[in-house]
Amino acid sequence: MAVPTSDIKLSDIWAEANGAYSSGALSLLDISFFSYFAGPNGSNSRSDNNWGVQEGSGDNRIYGTNYKTDNYEMGDYSGLTYFYDQGTFQVNIQITNNLTVPTTPPDPPDLNDVNVNIELWDSTFSYQYLAGGGQAMSGGGQYGPSDVSSSADPIIFRGYWKVVISGSNPMFAGCLADLTINGNTIFTGQAVSGGPGGTTFDSTGFSTEDVAPFGGVTGLWFNVTVY
Repeated sequence: MAVPTSDIKLSDIWAEANGAYSSGALSLLDISFFSYFAGPNGSNSRSDNNWGVQEGSGDNRIYGTNYKTDNYEMGDYSGLTYFYDQGTFQVNIQITNNLTVPTTPPDPPDLNDVNVNIELWDSTFSYQYLAGGGQAMSGGGQYGPSDVSSSADPIIFRGYWKVVISGSNPMFAGCLADLTINGNTIFTGQAVSGGPGGTTFDSTGFSTEDVAPFGGVTGLWFNVTVY
């Protein structure tokens, strides 16, 4: 669902973020100001989910809203969607593994298979709200694209991300990796360590990416290539 585009009621805006509205006093200031991460899945200083257009300079606001300090209007929320819906709004992961397949013992055939996991967080990396991943076999194998979002994941307008790349086999020797998000290059030729631990990359060390239309959906599309 989404907030209606006409005859918008305050309860419509609240219900989009929290489910069916029953009764009780509502404040457009509160709904607008506080972020999702002030609610039950964050600090729990608020009992409900809100839109975050002002708290923390709007760094965790919902996609489609703008940073504001006053003059909140119910029309600001017209037609907006709060949670990923696995249709119009998705977070996708795609992995291409260009490492070779070992053909000579004692190296096992899965020596160069690679796991990639992605995580999305609030702007301070205090609260994680989405996680998912997949495995790509070596020899030009590809995983995805696969939608890893769920209907419980809010559409935070900016991706504060972590990407964890690791070998599937403990004997994995390491590799290099490239990452794009929504078609924009985030890094190229970054070293991934060998062994089972892998390497974690994040938007603090590189750059954030905003939710945007890409690949026929709107969201964040992570494309990882290892070689």
